[in-house]
Amino acid sequence: MEFLSENKKKLLISQRHTIQRCFVLGLFLLVSLFLFAFESQSFSFIFQEDSLKVWMFDVGQGDALFLELPTGEQILIDGGPDNRVLSKLGSVLFPWDRSLDYVVATHADADHITGLVSVLENYDVSHVVTNGHLQGTGVSDALQKAIEQEKSEQRVVHAGQTLTFGDVILEVLWPSLEVMNGVVQDRNETSLVFLLTYGKTSILFTGDAEEGSEFEFATQVGDVDVVKVGHHGSASSTSHFLLDQITPEVALVSAGKDNSYGHPHPIVLQRLFDRAVDVFRTDQGGDILLRSVGQEPNLEYAPLPF
Repeated sequence: MEFLSENKKKLLISQRHTIQRCFVLGLFLLVSLFLFAFESQSFSFIFQEDSLKVWMFDVGQGDALFLELPTGEQILIDGGPDNRVLSKLGSVLFPWDRSLDYVVATHADADHITGLVSVLENYDVSHVVTNGHLQGTGVSDALQKAIEQEKSEQRVVHAGQTLTFGDVILEVLWPSLEVMNGVVQDRNETSLVFLLTYGKTSILFTGDAEEGSEFEFATQVGDVDVVKVGHHGSASSTSHFLLDQITPEVALVSAGKDNSYGHPHPIVLQRLFDRAVDVFRTDQGGDILLRSVGQEPNLEYAPLPF
């Protein structure tokens, strides 16, 4: 009987050790998942349901902005000049999240849409928003083909239209319908421009719009908290007129480090300096994250692991 009791005792001890190991392993996995989510920013504002996150990805000499809305929608505005956008999305989304609600192509320049081809090939995309001028180049033709294969719902937008997601409003400011229906000499002339408003937070997304376009839409904007500097900081964008109309507090610049164009141009930086505008640059600090709960937005450099 004592022999049996001793065996039972050893069995109980073994079972207890097994349970302890399983508990430790489970705790390790839970902590690892939390750390991954924290590192990828997926748990940012988890207890604040009415939060907005806007990423300006560092994709080199190009544009790629990713929006996570309080209502849960995920929107990618442009995809940069190559496939780096895939790594960026993988850094901020859970591995099992393989869908996007909206992809926006502001215009057909390769440094804005090349990465979108890979995005459409690797993610389920519900809607694609364009200015209706995605043709004429090899990259734009490839993007159009990818849209058709994905069977995403396509929507062509112009000034005066809005996309509404709960309390977040994306108002299309440019191009006008007349410009879209005319002869386009420069693709930047038809670059989509959006004004995002969410409570007291306002952000102007300018794409590659240049000074001539700015004169057309600037007076419709009003004061904004944040402006995405037009055309990567080209001297032909972010004019005195625009800045005087919108009086931003913060400017975001998406440009490649040591790029051959000299972006952002010293003239643009001086315009911003003269107005005491804080400048965040991907070529200097990497990825940029804006967060808002409908009040004044918070911005920081938040370099992603990939």
